[in-house]
Amino acid sequence: MIDLLQQKLGSMTKALEILYVKEGAKPAARIIVDEEKADELIKYLDGLFIVKSDFKIKKEVDERRQYSDKGIRLPVSSKENGQVFLYLSKSIEKAESAKRLEEENRHMELGIALGYPECCAEFFNKNFPIESKKQNDYTLAALKNSQGYKFPFYTNTAIRHLDLTLLSHFPCSFNCKNSIELAKKNLDTLEKHSRELGLIFQGMLKGPVIYTEKYGVFLLRNAQISNDEITYNGIFGSLNNNLYSLLKKSEKIQVVSKNHIKLEKNELKGDDVGVMLFI
Repeated sequence: MIDLLQQKLGSMTKALEILYVKEGAKPAARIIVDEEKADELIKYLDGLFIVKSDFKIKKEVDERRQYSDKGIRLPVSSKENGQVFLYLSKSIEKAESAKRLEEENRHMELGIALGYPECCAEFFNKNFPIESKKQNDYTLAALKNSQGYKFPFYTNTAIRHLDLTLLSHFPCSFNCKNSIELAKKNLDTLEKHSRELGLIFQGMLKGPVIYTEKYGVFLLRNAQISNDEITYNGIFGSLNNNLYSLLKKSEKIQVVSKNHIKLEKNELKGDDVGVMLFI
């Protein structure tokens, strides 16, 4: 089932969102799909009530990062290509409610309707005025709200651009107990259908992540840590750029703070940089 959904949607994260709703782990879900595929997907996803947004999104891709969470709304009648939201639930009332809350820009209520913890929905709503004007990405805001730089792997949303996450929302902090419990519930649902995939997720979500607003996201593999020094011998990155090359060559970083790391001959620091160790 998961493989078929992933093939149809082109995304493991979106496939799991649908699985969680089907299994009752979530009351509703919202996924974004190419507008020309929406009607076909609605027909394919039987057993759920699905409603489609009355607007579409044109993504604004940052060339430096090659992805974006930011987009502009267009009328569904616009001739420009875009994506639409599908709101899914076992209840038509919940699906329609999610659609209405989105249209009315009631971010906190929408988050709660989608099953997100209230604290995280409030966090998103509070940070929306600032983050929506940038990349509409709340990873560094969550890190700022977190103590230290070592966190449970359950809340690792920092590498979701690699299509790896157990959560569909930004946690208010990477220590958020409510988000951890929700991620555990989602992992149980995933393992019910594929024990192998559950183990893969656990393995991939563990490890150090270097997150930058400008230069991409990097997951350091086979890592060992001693006295805030992290050694590694593999790297996954959202971009193959100068920072990727520096990290690949270095194979070692020193964590000065959660917003400051040192490489062999370089350093990264500032509010637009973050390091997280998920364990």
